Amino acid sequence: MEKKVNQSINYKIAMTGVFGALSVVLSVTPLGYIQIPFISITVMHIPAILAAITAGLIPGMCVGLIFGITSLLRTVITGGGANPFFLNPMVSIVPRILFPAAAWLVYNLLGRFSRFPSGLRGAFAAATGTLFNTLLVMGAIYIFYGKTLVEGMAQTFEKFGFHFSITGLKGYLAVIAVMEMTNGLWEILGAVIITVAVMGAMHASSKARSRLSQIESDDYDDYDDIDDDDIDEELNETELDSEN
Repeated sequence: MEKKVNQSINYKIAMTGVFGALSVVLSVTPLGYIQIPFISITVMHIPAILAAITAGLIPGMCVGLIFGITSLLRTVITGGGANPFFLNPMVSIVPRILFPAAAWLVYNLLGRFSRFPSGLRGAFAAATGTLFNTLLVMGAIYIFYGKTLVEGMAQTFEKFGFHFSITGLKGYLAVIAVMEMTNGLWEILGAVIITVAVMGAMHASSKARSRLSQIESDDYDDYDDIDDDDIDEELNETELDSEN
């Protein structure tokens, strides 16, 4: 029992390290974005989702923390750049710690129903995690910089001949609607495809290792089944043959 617990802890630590390192790489290199015509999709949040699904809630939140810290550091290094809102840790870090919990919760809730295979559960979890990442980050931005954000949106729409004035909950919902109609839906689709593909690869690798371990175990059992008396008898026969 203690051995299994230690193996579980070691696995969680290993997965946190692997996905944490991947999160850093995606955050500090162009690999964190997928470019398609007219749209740039971020995949930097996916390691946190994968960690939550494959290793548990705490590893997922730890990777989310790493994602948030690298996001903050990148913004500091660039002097704010196009996203000065992320200089605020309540925007860049806190939402990134929390959103993996949504993916973990959905994955485990669906696990209570046998008709949901692992891949389908992963797809729903990835979609939920991606959506909550957007909701929490944009919610934090709206709480701290809502007026500035809505005014910027209004000015952008006015360039296309649209005029509106929104505040409060309607303002937040308008921000979310704009995000989802542009990058949001594509990011959900990308997260689902990548998550299911990675889970499939991990499952296949796990099955291969399990089969190899079983083969090694069977070979060891066959070796143990050899009687020592039979070995001695064969050795004696060999010695007699050599003397003759």
